[in-house]
Amino acid sequence: MKADILVSNAQIVTPSSTFPGNIYIAEGRISAITSGREEGAAREIDAAGRFVLPGMVDEHVHMMDPGFTDREDWTQGTKAAARGGITTVIDHHRSEPLVYTRKILEEKTEYIRSRAVVDYGQLGGLDTDNLEHLRPMWEGGALGFKGFICELHGVPDLSEGVLLNIMREARTFGATVMLHCESDSILKKAKEEIDAQGRTDYLSISDWRNPESEYVATIDAISLAELTGCTVLVAHVSQPRLLDAIHAARERGVQIYAESCPHYFFMDTDTLKAKGPFVKFTPALRPPAVKEGMRAYLGRDMVDTIGTDHCPFPRAMKEAGVDNIHEAPFGIPGVETTVRVMLQAVNDGLMTLNQWVRICCERPARLFHLYPRKGCIQVGADADLIVVDMDREETIRDADIVSKCKWSPFDGWKLKGAPVMTLVRGNVVMADGEVCAEAGLGEPVQRVGG
Repeated sequence: MKADILVSNAQIVTPSSTFPGNIYIAEGRISAITSGREEGAAREIDAAGRFVLPGMVDEHVHMMDPGFTDREDWTQGTKAAARGGITTVIDHHRSEPLVYTRKILEEKTEYIRSRAVVDYGQLGGLDTDNLEHLRPMWEGGALGFKGFICELHGVPDLSEGVLLNIMREARTFGATVMLHCESDSILKKAKEEIDAQGRTDYLSISDWRNPESEYVATIDAISLAELTGCTVLVAHVSQPRLLDAIHAARERGVQIYAESCPHYFFMDTDTLKAKGPFVKFTPALRPPAVKEGMRAYLGRDMVDTIGTDHCPFPRAMKEAGVDNIHEAPFGIPGVETTVRVMLQAVNDGLMTLNQWVRICCERPARLFHLYPRKGCIQVGADADLIVVDMDREETIRDADIVSKCKWSPFDGWKLKGAPVMTLVRGNVVMADGEVCAEAGLGEPVQRVGG
């Protein structure tokens, strides 16, 4: 079968090696990888010696659509992902209605179908009383489940008793449970003290969403994973000591993994002091020494996955917190900048490109049962690729942002290393910074072997 596309003169990057080669694509999948030119193709894309990586698999987005399209919508959000080098997004349940049943999950999948530019999947939501809906959601195509060990965004906190039963159930059919880990009682006590002092300053966020709350909840998650045998992914880990605890647990056989986000490697409380509501998210930014510790751990394979935690809000909603930080919502955009920020981490010497592929592509695909269709460059995989120029320098500017919110917490940052082309199943969706795909190109992903 003659190939549809040949990506030639590439430096192909996998988690274990980097080598020169050519990638042949037929019917949306990689049909051959060769060291020489074996045949022609209907179209040739000359990588010109640049690196070709799998497209990023982003396991942590909040597109907020349907229900909150003033914040983001599926078309603009996935165009931003394509611009940023992300080829698969996994959406969480916080749209309207909340995704707590199979019926809602399947209706949302169909709603997205005509709107997405990149491929997509969903995590089912965990509630205090929807245990009986987990298996039906799984059978309806959920890639895993997401819950909060604290009250946040109008979603109730899950107690240890509820989580124990959830993890026991999820273990029976092999689903990954992703948890937002902050202790609800510690957070509430801290907020009482902040309110009693009348604090509205920017740093009150780091004192409210404090490291102790994240630590206690994460240790709880480790214990529950160990007791049940459930696979657990701890979302947006912000502290090296928690990476240590998660790694130590896995060394003794616990199936627990650590996700982190770009902001924890490049921002700290000094950034919070300067930018306030525009870097208000939770867990909050930590002191500079903690950030440096996180940076040091990247190259030691202590971080398992990178998620964007894409959760944008209109500028006006963030500006409401300029004088009183508590008036601004939690959340920042991320799909457009994460690949570039983490390529900067490579250029900073914090990790290799091979490690980048492992944590941004392969591991999230494995954890959510998409590997080897997603997250890798090998024969039979979907041709989800990014062509990367590691010498290209770009300055992030709000004026250039594709996401509906039209701003970025990295506004003004000069970054080295950028995707110059993005392909989803062999379709070019971004070329030289311009998104060139229409809504509806993206397809719902299917679990592989699980």
